[in-house]
Amino acid sequence: MNLKQRSAYYAGLMIGAAALSTWPLVASAQQAATSSTPTKEEEEKVVHLSPFVVTTTKDKGYLATNSISGTRLDTAIKELPMPIEVITEQFLRDTGSTDLRQSLRYSAGIILQSQNDQGSNAFSGAGGVHNPEGVTANKTQSSYKIRGYISDVVLRDGYRRQSATDSINIGRVEVIRGPAALLYGIGNFGGIVNYLPKTPQSKQHTDLGLVYGSHDFKRAWLDTTGPLMGDGKAAYRVTAAWQDGGDHTELFNENHWFISPSVNFKPFPKTDITVDFEAGEQEMTGLGFLSVRARSDIDGIGQADRLQSSGFVEFAGKDNRTFRWSGPDTFRRSYSDNLRIQLTQELVPGLNLLAGYNRSNVDFYVRDVNGSMRQNIGPVALRDTITVIPIDVANGSSEFSRSQAPNTIFEYLWSHNKEENTREQARVELNWAFKLFEDRKWLKIDNSFLVGRSVEKADRMTRLNRNPNSLFNYKKPTDTSYIRYGKQGDGTPDVGTLDINRINAMAENTGDYAIYQGKFLDDRLVLVAGLRRDKNDNTVDTAVFHPTPSTSSVSRPSQSEDTKQFGVTFRITPRISVYALQAEGLQPNFDGLRDPAGDPLGPTIAKSKEVGMKVDFFEGRISGTISKFKIERSGVPFGQWWMPTLKNTFDANRPIIYNVGNFSPGSVPGGSNGGNGAADAALPQWNAGVTAGAIYQKNGQWYVNASQTTGAAYLDRVFNLTKTTNPGWPGWLYIADAETNNSWEDRGDGNGYQSYVQQQDESDGWDAQLMFTPNDNIQVVLSYAHTKRTITNPGKFIKYPHPENRWAIWYFPDSNWGLTGYSLDEVYTDPADTSTWTGIGWGAGQSRDDTPKHSVSGWASYRFTEGRLNGLTFGIGGQWESEREYFSGITVAGQKQTNGKGELTILKHKARLNTDLMVRYPFKISDRDAFVQLNVNNIADDKDLYGLIYAPGRNIKVEFGYSF
Repeated sequence: MNLKQRSAYYAGLMIGAAALSTWPLVASAQQAATSSTPTKEEEEKVVHLSPFVVTTTKDKGYLATNSISGTRLDTAIKELPMPIEVITEQFLRDTGSTDLRQSLRYSAGIILQSQNDQGSNAFSGAGGVHNPEGVTANKTQSSYKIRGYISDVVLRDGYRRQSATDSINIGRVEVIRGPAALLYGIGNFGGIVNYLPKTPQSKQHTDLGLVYGSHDFKRAWLDTTGPLMGDGKAAYRVTAAWQDGGDHTELFNENHWFISPSVNFKPFPKTDITVDFEAGEQEMTGLGFLSVRARSDIDGIGQADRLQSSGFVEFAGKDNRTFRWSGPDTFRRSYSDNLRIQLTQELVPGLNLLAGYNRSNVDFYVRDVNGSMRQNIGPVALRDTITVIPIDVANGSSEFSRSQAPNTIFEYLWSHNKEENTREQARVELNWAFKLFEDRKWLKIDNSFLVGRSVEKADRMTRLNRNPNSLFNYKKPTDTSYIRYGKQGDGTPDVGTLDINRINAMAENTGDYAIYQGKFLDDRLVLVAGLRRDKNDNTVDTAVFHPTPSTSSVSRPSQSEDTKQFGVTFRITPRISVYALQAEGLQPNFDGLRDPAGDPLGPTIAKSKEVGMKVDFFEGRISGTISKFKIERSGVPFGQWWMPTLKNTFDANRPIIYNVGNFSPGSVPGGSNGGNGAADAALPQWNAGVTAGAIYQKNGQWYVNASQTTGAAYLDRVFNLTKTTNPGWPGWLYIADAETNNSWEDRGDGNGYQSYVQQQDESDGWDAQLMFTPNDNIQVVLSYAHTKRTITNPGKFIKYPHPENRWAIWYFPDSNWGLTGYSLDEVYTDPADTSTWTGIGWGAGQSRDDTPKHSVSGWASYRFTEGRLNGLTFGIGGQWESEREYFSGITVAGQKQTNGKGELTILKHKARLNTDLMVRYPFKISDRDAFVQLNVNNIADDKDLYGLIYAPGRNIKVEFGYSF
């Protein structure tokens, strides 16, 4: 079924849902006619409450007392030895949140927009390197940072859900800080976000609403629920939403629809069956880059990561905050659906079973444009002089200054990416709860054992279509008309595109776990402990169509990892408890990343230690948690583009041959170099090589046979001079052609894919959450986070099997890669063994992350409960964060940027404050409840530049809601 067919199909479902919303009116009339006085037997029926379903009966406003995310069982939050934050449906409504990400705005320590991320998946948004937002721009819209760590783990009632989620179907959001592999096994180093969908209710009720706001924002939503049969054994719920609107930038528009029908069936008193389905489509248009980064000495297409150290082009007469040069023809379309079938059953008193199956699917189709400013190439008529804004606007220096680049052209290409993701997860859990010594106050023990198995399969197919290699489109860099698909800047047709590759990554994770939860000493002491074993399998199939067709399949032998968790809570007084927790996190390699040997990487492991205190005063009117934590992580993927690998493109049976067309003395015919004088100073060695035949010309190009003594002597001389008396750029040595044999394709990003080393890092800090409800009128939510991220080990290189090639790129004397300004002996303790790489200067002790050291968030509301203003509610909230490190001096591909002193260039932006406002007024329409709500985000209309991203300015929304 294609996207248009799906749209028509699900539009029909939404119309059907709207029709279904009239059911309450009909059903209420039928029930009134058929109702009868319940019998004594019916009145005495006991409702069975499954331990796998969270209790919300004591929730009030923003306050939630129980959570299911901490132990997978319904448990009081104050008893759990971990920090758990619950975001209720009322909080979502008051803050005007329309999706899951917006619901997390007031959770301090959760970063929803990043600019500087350690890891392999930066530049994940449209526009590539020209989009300064980091991994949070990921097309799944499920990426965030918590406690300093990137996560894309969003769970839907414990099942993985990796796509945008409309808030209309969110009943509550539970945030657990810290690793939680014991329960969830996958990718939760800093924490997890688990949202619980709304569930069918036995009482008929329908809510619907309309919203209009800034940037022509429009939204309509529906939430209807009620019984399916008169015996109360079955109930339904349908939620649906449609949304369309722009933002503060030119051309951007987002449109989506969403629908989620669900049914709950209780065929027997102790049996509960839930079937729910979600489906939706989203289209974003005009989402490419605004301006482009530029440096005259960098090829931004071939070396995009190096542009991280570049500022943006300033267009005459245009506002860089809003102008979108990439035009209206970029887009991202997605279709997603999710099916869950779940059974809970009490087998015998105290013994409960959960069996569930979840299938999640999301397809993406993306058109994007990318390119770079180049000098002295392309059509002369399209060249001009550009002005570049420094990356460090506030502290411009000799390294970063406003400058002009003459004779420049914009060289660009179009790409089409198709991606299909399917995840299937089956889960079976058995819970046995029993008590010992019930009649003995101090000896009584409440016991709960949970054992389970979770099997998850992930299949990801990607297809890339773009311009052929070395064929580009061109546009005048000062032409401020939009870039358009199909036509270059001079009106000629675009270069055609073709299929580049197809990659299918398949992964399977099986987790077996056992958890014990016990209460001792008159419920003063609570223990939670468990063990989990994860088995991971991974296969990557690759088909390359251009430039050289090839196929490959790489499977890694199954790996098993054990993780454990132990926590204890002790109630010092009825209102104060302390806790301690040891926990671990696990991230299987679901993306098919490969190590330098070409094998899929193993999992990333995190281990944490945490202590904290929980308070609960005045029957919950003041409650909160404060915690101190330290998380240590190993196996973190990081890929230097120039590092050695075992891609085996070097032919040991041939001589070592280098093309020295740009690495030769300037005085020889056709000679050129980088200008540091090293090649010119090595002219005697050059002449000796020519005489011996080790340096020769072929097809107009100069080559060095470094397997011969005189050829090796020339390269050694240039390298040594560059390291000592002639620092600077000696020229480019790694031109690859049919004659060369120089290990070029054995580099980290060579031969068609990136290889990765595995680093170690840690996150240290503390955080706090506080809920204050002094009376029924006032609710206050506050949170604080202090986080420090540090790289502790930059990783290890593999041993390259051809040490005779001592001029390979990982030995090159450059300040930004290779030896990076250090001596050979400092970089490799044994230069003949690349596995002795010390990692000097590659981030040890640095953050390489933009998590603020301090962040504070808060929201407060006041509701009038009497008089003419009865029901009127005011809310005000905001977020403050300290300065953030938006550039760390090392690019994501392992390229350094240093200042004039040879130090890593570290850039930070100023502290930031945002405030929001809400006013809500309820009233009646024909005895039916209705309301009007105003939300104003960014009251101060902040439009300042923070790092490389502008604040969006003020945003206003007005909502009307009606219930029946």
